[in-house]
Amino acid sequence: MASQPADRPAKRVIYLNRRVAFIEPHRINVRPALAAALFPLSGLLLGIAAFVSILLWLGSMPFWLVVLLLMFAVVSIPLAGIGFVYAIAGANVVFEKEKQSGVWQQGFLGMGVGTSELVPFWKIEEIRVEETTGDRRWRGEQEDVAQFEVVLVKVSGKRLRVGDIVVARSMVREGLAEVRELAEAIATMTGKPLVAPEVVRRRRGAEQAAGAS
Repeated sequence: MASQPADRPAKRVIYLNRRVAFIEPHRINVRPALAAALFPLSGLLLGIAAFVSILLWLGSMPFWLVVLLLMFAVVSIPLAGIGFVYAIAGANVVFEKEKQSGVWQQGFLGMGVGTSELVPFWKIEEIRVEETTGDRRWRGEQEDVAQFEVVLVKVSGKRLRVGDIVVARSMVREGLAEVRELAEAIATMTGKPLVAPEVVRRRRGAEQAAGAS
């Protein structure tokens, strides 16, 4: 089980692929980034604008345009509103030390509304960090990007995705260090083993030698 260094801050923020992880001593919250709220916010504003347009110019609008704007407003306002609220206040994955459990929100259209999966710590087998891109090659060339994923493996064998990060191949060490920090925090809180690649730091002398050769 990974131990937390004494000089590590109590609250940390890790930026993942379209997610942000907030790590605290008693709570780990992996939620959508605020940038994810821009799309539903635009849909919400357009829906409101369509509804206001009907109220202001109902007498001068063609009937077909009124119907079209009304249908757009009826559909976009509730859906975009739910998506916006979730992007601001919702959470995808939450681990809480006091409750000894993690929660995955799975709801309507992936927006975290409705059902959720509860995973008690005692049902967790291990925490893993895996490279989903692997070391595959295409036409003899290595892929330009690397993707690392944090996965929780239950005792039953079921795998639950916590979050991932995508980085350029040249930044693979930095990307691995980010997801490994999140995985270590989860492993420490849950008391479960961590299975993850080590972050290999290249020495400056070795890098210079490699460049000279």
